[in-house]
Amino acid sequence: MAIVKNPKELCYREYIGKFRVLCLDYGDERIGIALSDLNWIIASPIKVLKSHGVYPGIFQLIAEHSVGIIVVGAPKSLSGGSFGKQFIKVGKFTEKLDELISEKNIDVCIVYWDERLSTVAANRFLSESELSPLKKKKSIDKVAASFILQGFLDYMNFNS
Repeated sequence: MAIVKNPKELCYREYIGKFRVLCLDYGDERIGIALSDLNWIIASPIKVLKSHGVYPGIFQLIAEHSVGIIVVGAPKSLSGGSFGKQFIKVGKFTEKLDELISEKNIDVCIVYWDERLSTVAANRFLSESELSPLKKKKSIDKVAASFILQGFLDYMNFNS
């Protein structure tokens, strides 16, 4: 498959009920991961992986959870305009992921989704939790991924 720039290009109705959506919140050190339910209603934070050597872990999640679409958080500027240095890194990561998916002949689409303020929202959410500061730090990336994924799911369900 290919990287889809606009989610409206997805024929996603054929995926609902059959395949889950995996969300990746890419960072230089860690990648937060969230997963949808089969009905594309709820996004759940599932894990954080180290960025270096992450691809085998992603492929394992794809196989274990019947993933049909991967959402990758795209870091836009707050004004909504230009993409910065981090997006270039995310783009390289995503292109490599797409290349490996093609090599392995895995039928999965990748789509970029705006991730603005997902970490801020995750920090607010976690600040109200009773988790220890260490557990909050370990959870922030996967919670941010779940906020990104929930935005994608809500958009796809609202615009169907």
